Amino acid sequence: MSFSARTARLLLTTLLCSGAVACSPFKTEMPPSQVILPAQFTAAPASTEATDLTTWWTAWQDPLLTRLIQQALAANPEIRVAQARVQESRAYTTMAKSALYPTLGATAGMMGGGMDWRHPVPPLLKMAEPNIQDPATDGHLAGITMAWEPDIWGGNRARARGAKQMALASEDILHGTHMAIAADVAANYVTARGLQQRITLLDQSVSTLQSLLHYASARFDAGQTTQADLETIRGQIAAAQAQRPLLVAALDACRHRLAILSGLPPEQAPDLSAPAQYRVPAPPVTGLPSTVLERRPDVRLEKHLLDASLQRLISTKTDLLPRFGLEFFGGDGRLRFDGIPGVSGSGGLMAVNAYLPLFNAGRIQAKIHASDAQLHQALATYDQTVLTALAEVEDAYENRRSADQTITSLTAEVSALSQAATQARGLYEGGRFTMQDVLTTRIKKIAAQDDLATAQTRQALATVQLARALGGGWSNQPPS
Repeated sequence: MSFSARTARLLLTTLLCSGAVACSPFKTEMPPSQVILPAQFTAAPASTEATDLTTWWTAWQDPLLTRLIQQALAANPEIRVAQARVQESRAYTTMAKSALYPTLGATAGMMGGGMDWRHPVPPLLKMAEPNIQDPATDGHLAGITMAWEPDIWGGNRARARGAKQMALASEDILHGTHMAIAADVAANYVTARGLQQRITLLDQSVSTLQSLLHYASARFDAGQTTQADLETIRGQIAAAQAQRPLLVAALDACRHRLAILSGLPPEQAPDLSAPAQYRVPAPPVTGLPSTVLERRPDVRLEKHLLDASLQRLISTKTDLLPRFGLEFFGGDGRLRFDGIPGVSGSGGLMAVNAYLPLFNAGRIQAKIHASDAQLHQALATYDQTVLTALAEVEDAYENRRSADQTITSLTAEVSALSQAATQARGLYEGGRFTMQDVLTTRIKKIAAQDDLATAQTRQALATVQLARALGGGWSNQPPS
């Protein structure tokens, strides 16, 4: 039988064996989740179509907010780290898939030198002819090698699927980073705008209190009030002035955070001197809880990690089964000795290897038990992530609803105090109210406006929280 015929028969036999047992005898299934999803979110508004939250910040209609978020998404260092991890995981996926294919290589070598034969030349002839040298030799060898371990039981395929799930998990980390960065920028922006409004109201309050102190001092000089009244007003002024540095520091901290999120030093914080233009949109409408979970990167991440754990367990179980390998070498070479005709030729060798673990002190079984425990850990983590996600959505809707109700009440209070201030001014001009009554009413109005500004900031933050809880802020396009 020729070499080519033997090679074909050996290869065919190996492939037939692979096809006969092309799947692992171990049936491994995903354990069921312990979380029962609700039919709908209790606090969510009823609607048949969910809001597109890919770029939810554009609904706020603030060009500066949009620009800050775009800058952060383009230059944030955390995003660059996540992008590098995606590239790394993709490379590991390629490495895992490579185990399914044969490995081919080329080898070549040359040799040469003298051979120290034992008395190759008679001693008397050596003495008579001193120029006679021991014979030299040279040679070369070149060929191609091939090695392949057929994935009979599917262990390598399971490892490749697990690596793919890890690559998808790294993409979800990137998506989650996009989502978090966009929400962080928006939260700091609306907080800064709210602080600016409160600082303005605080300055108005201090100015009004100073006017009240001036008026009370005049009345004190006229004997119409007491020193205690003056000290009370001075205490109010001092308390209001003490709040201003705290508000300014908080404002600067938000501006510095906006710079850092965009990959800039704090000294290059954005200029927020122009008036804010954003309008808090209506609460976004969500779909079914299952739809929200499919979109949230953290839930998707844990699902991919869970699938990867299952594939790791499947692959580990195949370590109990026999392994087969196919090796081949084909080459050409030549060997020559001085004084002897050279020898040259070509040919090939093929071998089939088999390995069956018989005794390993329980190492493989322990590895299987560890992989099974890791699978159940991943499932518990996934269930916890799902429960947290559901709670975050419900809490975000509740926070937005309570903020809306608070703003409704405070708006009515500000409107009433505005009317009271106008009426007090008219009564003062008519001689029925004193200037102290006018200024006191104005201070109450400013305090109500400060409460309203705080509530509006809370409403804006609740809306940002809601967009993030619903999984908004990232694109379905594959990450670069």
